[in-house]
Amino acid sequence: MIRKLAGSDREKIKRILESTGNFNEDEINIAMELINIYINDENQKDYEIFVDEEENQIRGYVCIGPRPLTTGTYDLYWIAVNPEVQSKGIGSNLIKYIEDHIKERQGRLILIETSGKPSYEKERKFYEKNMYDEIVNIRDFYNRGDSLVIYGKYLN
Repeated sequence: MIRKLAGSDREKIKRILESTGNFNEDEINIAMELINIYINDENQKDYEIFVDEEENQIRGYVCIGPRPLTTGTYDLYWIAVNPEVQSKGIGSNLIKYIEDHIKERQGRLILIETSGKPSYEKERKFYEKNMYDEIVNIRDFYNRGDSLVIYGKYLN
């Protein structure tokens, strides 16, 4: 079942982020900052966060938001799946869910920014499997040897 994030999900999401092994401490802190904003400010409109839950276990989550100064363009800020249940379609189900959710809000484009490091190859293949196209690749963006790769998908 996919539902909106609840305050009681916070620590479960943090454990998922830590257990993936992909995110450094600064990245996890930023992800948690967005979760805190979402939980603590019911009037904010920058982020929407959804979780995939089965039998009281959070299996994954996704954070999206409208891109500032655009009409119909959304960012997919974070997506993570518990490593214990990866490769079972949970991430793809979350992607499909947010695509439908964004379409309902007259959204037309989703952008995803990720790293070009070899350790992120699995994630880039995941986006490509879900029909996202690489539209930008800026070499040495984050650091030497770490490109910014932007994927995009137009929603019909």
